[in-house]
Amino acid sequence: MKLKTIMLSLSFLSLMLFNTTVFAQDSSFSLIQKELTQQQRDLLQKEKEVMKINREAFKASLTKEQFVLLRNKTISKYEIRKRLVATFSRNQKSMVKNQQVSLRKTRDNFRKTLTGEQRKMLKERIDKIQKNKDRGELKDGPRNNNNANDGKKRRNKGK
Repeated sequence: MKLKTIMLSLSFLSLMLFNTTVFAQDSSFSLIQKELTQQQRDLLQKEKEVMKINREAFKASLTKEQFVLLRNKTISKYEIRKRLVATFSRNQKSMVKNQQVSLRKTRDNFRKTLTGEQRKMLKERIDKIQKNKDRGELKDGPRNNNNANDGKKRRNKGK
């Protein structure tokens, strides 16, 4: 049960950090922001800026072939990731690894600052998001049904 709570908290934090629009309206996100302390908001804002800079640097390092692979909507996300990682240079691999380490540290720091009440509120928000029936849809429609994982998410255990 505790693992599930931690995973839900990590999922929510990663959604916030990746700056994706999950909520139907900005007002929901604003409500969550209001529940955070100034220190927590500053931590998240700082990490967003660092991630944006890292993302831009990574995008600049991609080759034309890698961009073509990223934009391919005929294969599953898993297959795209698998093929893309196979084409990474040492520099790109190191950029990805450094970003992952930085994100883990930020998550840990953020988690340490949460109060019991904040954890409960975040868990309720995550549960609400997961129950949303439109979750997982793509803007341009679903990908082909050739997902290598039979539609199930599996955690990448690293190699």
